[in-house]
Amino acid sequence: MIRDIPYRKQRIIEAAIEVLKENPVERATVRKIAQQAGLTTGAIYHHYKNKDELLFDVITRSLQFTHHLTDATKNQERKTGEELLQEIIREVEKRFSKVEEQRLFLILLNDAIAQETAIRDKYAENYREIIANAYLLLGESLGIYNSEKGRAVAGILIAALDGMAIQQSLNVLPEERQKMVETFVDFFLKSIPIYLNSDGEDGII
Repeated sequence: MIRDIPYRKQRIIEAAIEVLKENPVERATVRKIAQQAGLTTGAIYHHYKNKDELLFDVITRSLQFTHHLTDATKNQERKTGEELLQEIIREVEKRFSKVEEQRLFLILLNDAIAQETAIRDKYAENYREIIANAYLLLGESLGIYNSEKGRAVAGILIAALDGMAIQQSLNVLPEERQKMVETFVDFFLKSIPIYLNSDGEDGII
């Protein structure tokens, strides 16, 4: 279950995902989502102003894992770097296990980019937050902070995750997903510290 959101919103999000698996975005109506969730359309509009807001939540809550991981660096039970690394690995594995959701992520994101509406700006702001969260997680887990290069590396990491989503949607990834995930994580965990310290700086701010 997705953490930190009410049960009914969780139910709506899961229903929206199921409807989107069988319908293009324009045909995934609030009415169909409500029927799938076993709710009235009024119940959905209690939580969301319109369908765009619901679809935005589908993306941010179902696939983008940095939000609740970042909370782990701020709460009273502060996690060690090794614990955070293990959580990052588990969450990357979880994301790649959601094959249909990966495809939906790309479809919804493309639909949002094509729109000249405020929802596109909302996606952009959310993406900036994801990169900022990834930067924080890298600092907390690897003990490396660099205000310019570190943020750039965090952006590359998120871009790589989304690039892998494209490959997965096209069925061009290796069949052994677990090995692919291990390689992906191992590459970044080994290469990031080397790169950030490659110019002779200690990387700590």
